[in-house]
Parts: sequence; structure tokens; C-alpha cells
Amino acid sequence: MMARFKTLLCGVFISLLVIPAVQAQPFDQTPILMPMPASLVQSAQTLALDKPLTLSLNDLPPQRSAFIKTYYQQQFADFGYQVSPVTTEAVLPIVVTVKNSQASTYRLPMLNQNEQYELSISKTGIVISAPAEFGALHALATLSQLLYFARDSRELALLQIEDSPRFPWRGLLLDSVRHFISIAAIKRQLRGMAAAKLNVFHWHLTDDQGWRFASKAYPKLHKLASDGQYYTQAEIKEVVQYANHLGIRVVPEFDVPGHASAIAVAYPELMTEVKPYQMEDGWGVFEPLLDPSKPEVYDFIDAMVAELATLFPDPYLHIGGDEVHPKHWQESKRVQAYMDKHQLATSADLQAHFNAKVQAILRRHNKKMMGWDEIFHPALDKDVMIQSWRGKASLSQIAAQGYPALLSAGFYIDQPQPTDYHYRNEPFDTGLQRAHPLEESETIQAWDFTMPRLKGSAVTGKLVLVSEQKTLRHAYIQLNDQPFKQAQLDTHLIPYDAGMSRLNATIDSWMGPTRAQLTLSPEAGLSGRILIGNAVYPVSGNLDPHFTHADLTNMPFLSAMSAQTQRNILGGEATLWSELVTEHNLDVRSWPRLFAIAERLWSERARTDTEHMYHRLLPVSDFADAIGLHHKKQFRHGLSSVLAQHNSPDNLALLMRFAEQLEPASYYTRHHIKYQQGLYHQNAQLDDLVDYLPIESHTLIKLNQKLAQFRLGERTALEGILRILRIWNTDYSDLTTLLTKTPSLRALLPQLKLAKTSNRIALAVARRCIIQDPISPSEIRLFIASLREPQSPVQEIVVASTRFTESLLETCRVPVR
Repeated sequence: MMARFKTLLCGVFISLLVIPAVQAQPFDQTPILMPMPASLVQSAQTLALDKPLTLSLNDLPPQRSAFIKTYYQQQFADFGYQVSPVTTEAVLPIVVTVKNSQASTYRLPMLNQNEQYELSISKTGIVISAPAEFGALHALATLSQLLYFARDSRELALLQIEDSPRFPWRGLLLDSVRHFISIAAIKRQLRGMAAAKLNVFHWHLTDDQGWRFASKAYPKLHKLASDGQYYTQAEIKEVVQYANHLGIRVVPEFDVPGHASAIAVAYPELMTEVKPYQMEDGWGVFEPLLDPSKPEVYDFIDAMVAELATLFPDPYLHIGGDEVHPKHWQESKRVQAYMDKHQLATSADLQAHFNAKVQAILRRHNKKMMGWDEIFHPALDKDVMIQSWRGKASLSQIAAQGYPALLSAGFYIDQPQPTDYHYRNEPFDTGLQRAHPLEESETIQAWDFTMPRLKGSAVTGKLVLVSEQKTLRHAYIQLNDQPFKQAQLDTHLIPYDAGMSRLNATIDSWMGPTRAQLTLSPEAGLSGRILIGNAVYPVSGNLDPHFTHADLTNMPFLSAMSAQTQRNILGGEATLWSELVTEHNLDVRSWPRLFAIAERLWSERARTDTEHMYHRLLPVSDFADAIGLHHKKQFRHGLSSVLAQHNSPDNLALLMRFAEQLEPASYYTRHHIKYQQGLYHQNAQLDDLVDYLPIESHTLIKLNQKLAQFRLGERTALEGILRILRIWNTDYSDLTTLLTKTPSLRALLPQLKLAKTSNRIALAVARRCIIQDPISPSEIRLFIASLREPQSPVQEIVVASTRFTESLLETCRVPVR
């Protein structure tokens, strides 16, 4: 294939653009693709798309071939291209060839399947070659993006792509329990996954709040514990087949021994504490547990695995195993006697014993076990797959012990977290393994601090500073019992001073991008705030006078991963838990962020440029809309429904522009507020503006892009910023009227007031930036106080434009030459 392509183009390529693993070219010279391929060679010449397209598939099994041809011909037609069903001289051929000699046999997608492909665009057409049909599917997904972005110019650059994924397991977990998701919505997510080259659909089907699949062996499960919302076996087979056609594996999750309240409702005799149970509609961790001492429990599990094996052909079956509350086990005389008999000292030992028996059941049905961090135990065989939600320290420990492992921590898309946070979440990343050696001229200072949360225990931490005279050299932050991380320091606005210090330091934590904005005084202590993404949390603390140089040396950091440990990490999964998600905002929460997570798991490790990622993410969002994902549609529909009787084109446009300045509060802030309000349950309405807000404002992303261009000397970029700020400024009077008369929006008047203040400051700063009028330190402090003082942690909607205003202030405090 390669030799043929090079011969075809010999003497044709006048100039080539070779796009390496690490982006080194101007953004506008690279094609808009996500995930970016491993290798791309691009010519200055183009192929005119002035003929109907025809798609030819060679050596694919007929069933898959028919599906793929219909699927992509429709997609290309949706982009505005003519598509011909036959090949003639008057068409532009797209020829797909699978080179495997057994390609005519329909194969199910499996772990470690060959996903390589080559895609060539020459003057005579488009050629795709792959060792297996799964690589051909990925090539067509790449071509689909190329054709979408060429729909206006009607030409494609001549190019050659050689591509394959870095990790074999690239998944999405969808929770259909807490809020039921229709088959149509699930198929839509599968189409998006195929476009993003994700290849595992992890289907969370059982939990405390419901049992979501029909069981022939234990029918009371779906009859009594689903509120009538469950998938028939025919529907499950339909989803599995649809996913298989797209090259996506489907792995079910059947949660045992905890998260078992739905089982308790239907079959209380299987539980440790036998009593009548009611359906659980609240969110959280609950006490009912299966009784590992009862043989009938293993009969139940055997029957469930047998049924699931007929529905899901993938070798893996997820048993959950997380968040087991041991109270009922500890209080049961029967269970305690069973533990004594089997010499099980702790509840963790009992769970490992239970898991070993479950593993034997799975093996009898030709299934491999997987579960969350909590199932990790040396008693389990090494073929158990462990999925880590607890973080990279847990992931590294598990993989180092020889277990195949997946990373989900940092990919929780049910949490409002910015896309670049997910993009930085490298499964192999270990960061700094020890503190920098201390020089003789350097001094250290350590602070203990506490960050209260709205629900649950406070986060505790330690801040360690290394300074030389009045220059801060290094800062390290530890949160709870996690390893220390080196913080990025921002000392531009306020210089560090060892006597009375103001410090801005940032790390990525399990909660999200974590920015500490602190005042440090040996007399008054530590005070200030921590921002988890955009959510504000107060923080306080005191100097640790006993911290020594030896303590600095012994600080725990994440250990470096060996090559073997890295080989045991097979990839990762984004997780979409549905406490605050219904199918009416499912796509808003998923897309386009999943494209960036997919790139992290597909593309080379060195591809880390977040600016280039955002440069592609915004147009990819339009592509996602064009292939039928509903993130934009759900946003518009949600705002229309919030406006209710005041819905009109003008009011909708006005509210959409206001929404550009807003974001939902990051981390689990919304969950915690719902808990405080008594609305943390399945029946709470999720139909407010916040439920339809995108996680990130794309307009604010564009403003930050323009600001970056301005920093690089493109002075016209500031005019583009001013245009958007002026449009917003003209809206505030009408918005005040609209919010005041709309009951569902009236509570946003404080956010409107802050947005107006932020915009007023941004306009003033930008105007002074244009005339290169410096901003004094006293003005900076006044501006920052005006932006920060009105902010409160107890709010589900955050005025995100204040962050941009602070960045603008930082840029313009000294004139850009």
C-alpha cells in the first residue's frame, strides 16, 4: 500500500507538510482531526471533490459491509455531497480494502484487535487499507472528518495517514440506572463513540436505584425493582449488534456484593440482613449487601452470569465491587461465623473471598472478571481487570502487581471539568518523583490547611514552599492522603514575600484543576480560597513549625512506573454517572469533550498542546452536531423550555448570549448543593438553566484564544475581544427585564450583576490595553476584589467570564509591545 501510494504521487508533491507526534506547525496548516493520527504527510496540492462519491468495500463480511456502506453514504450525503451507489468513470472512488485473508468472516470486536489503518488521498481518489475491518472503520471515521471540513472548499489536500491507537481499551461508561436512558439515545452515543474512535461501551445496568435488564431466571428483579424502566433482552441484543457493527465492544456491569438495594427489593432472602426493602431513590452509598455465606447467593450470581453471557459476547463482565459498606456483614452472626470458619480477618478479606468465588463462576461461563479498585487483592488471579477511579497512585500500584488496569480517575465527565484537564490526564504520567534537592541558600516553609466541602468530610492538605530570599522556587501540595504534586506558580500579579505572602499555585487533583489563591502569615495563619475548576471553596490553615529538611526529603510522591507496569495499563474509560444527567442533557455533558479524551487514549503521549486541542475541539463540536449528536440541540431546547411563556427568537438569542458567560459549577459542587437542598434523589427535576449549560463556554474559549494571539503580538485580536464584550454589554438591560419577569430565571439576577461588573472591568482594561496605558497595582487589587468578593461556593451556576477578565487584566497590566 505504502509503495503504491508513493509511486502514485512521485513527482506530484511539490511541498509536503509532515505532521509529527508533537505539533510543531502553525495550527492553520494542519487538518482538523480528533484524535490526531500517529503520522500524517500532506501535500500542497489538492483533490477536487467535484464528482459524486462512491464507496467500495472489499473483503469485508457482507453483514458489516452493508451496514458500513449505508452508514457512511448517509453521513457523506448529510454533509452535502452527492453519493453514487455504483462505480463509473464519472465518480470519485473511495476504495476500502481489508487485507486479512479471513476478512470475509464476521468477527466481533475484542480486546487487542488490530486497529491499524492507512488512508491515502491522491489525484485519482481515496484509498483505505487495513489489516482488519476495525482499522477500516477508524479510517472511515477519519475520512468523515476530512470530508466535513472540506464541504465548503470542495477539495481535500493530498495526504497519507498511517495510524493506530496507543491504548487498546478506550471506553465510555454510561449509567442507565440512576436515570434511565432510551435505546435511541444509547445508539446516538455509540455513533459518537465510533466517530471519536472509542471502542468499549461499558453499560452500567444494576445499582441501588434500579435493575435495568429483564431476567428470565429472576424476573422479580425487573418487575419489582425497575419502576418499569428496563431493557428487554431483545433490546440489549439490538444495542450489542449495533455497537459491534461500529467496531465497539459492549461490557455489562452487574454490581455485587454492594450497590445491591435493587436486588434486596426483589429477593431480600439473598441479603445479609433479611427484611423487606423499599426502592431506593436517593444518591449515595447504601448498606444492603449480598450474604457471602449463603450458597443461594452464588446460585443467583451463576444464573445472572449465564444470562448475561447469552446477551453480551465480550469476554469481560464487570462486577462493580466498589463502595462496599461492611456494616451488615459486621453485625451478622452468620457472616462472622463464616469468616471465622474460612479464617477471614477483615471485611476486605471477606470481599476478596467472595470475589474469588465469583471469578470461578465467571470462568465457567468463559468470562473474565473486571471491577473497580476495591476488588484489588493478592488472592485474585492475575487475569482480573481492575478499573481505577481512585487515581494514579492506585492505578500504578495495581499495574505494578501484574494486574491489567484501566484509568477512569480524571475522566469523570459527569463532573463539570474543563476539557484541558481531561486532556492532561495521562495514564502513564507520574510527574515529579521526589522534591528538588535543597540548596544551601534555600529555605523551606510548610503549612497545614483545611478546605471544607458542602457535603462529606473536609479536604485536608499540606503546602510546602522552597524559597530563596524573596523568590519562591518551588511549591508542593498534598491533598488528603494522596502523593505530593509540584505546583505551577503564578507570581505575576502579586510577588511572593516570606513575611506576608500571597501565593497562586495550581495542580491537577482528583477533583479537577485545583488553584490555591492564598495569603500566608506566620502570625495570622493561612487564608484564602481554592478554586476547583470554577467553583470557589474557602481555605484556612496554620504554619507547621516542625517541618524539617528531612521531612522534605521523605515527602511521598508518585513512584515512577516501570516499563512492565506501563504495559499492564491497557487504557481508560470516561465515566458518565447519571445522578444529574438524563437523556435530555446527556449529549451536553458528553460532547465534544469525549473527542479530547479519545485523543488522549488514541494519539501519541507527546501530543499535549492544549491550545492546539482547543483549536480543533471547537470545529469538531460542529462536526459532532452534523453527524447527529444532540449537544447543541439539547442546549437550545433546554433554554427554550426554561424561558417557558417568554420563549421567542429574540429572548432565546438573548439568553444564549448570557449563557456564554456562565458555566455549571465544577467538581461535585452541584451534587453537594442538591444534597443540602434535599434534592439529591431520583425524583428531583433537572430542568433548570444549569442542567443545559455546556461544561465550558465555547465563546470564552474563543476569547482566550484571541487573548493568546494578542500576547504573541497580534494587536488586532484585541478588537475581536472588544466586539464580543460590547455585544454582551448591550444585553444587560434587556436581560435584567427578562430574568425579572421569568420565574425560573429570577434567581440568576446576582450572577447577572457579577457578569455586568466583570464585563465593565474587561472593557475598561481592554481599552487601556489598546492605548498602552499601564494599570497600577492598586487598580489591580480593586478590580480583583470587585470580581472575587461577590463569588460564593453555594451556587450551581458560576460567572465564568470573571476568569477571562482576570486573564485580560494579567495580560494588560503591563503594555504589550
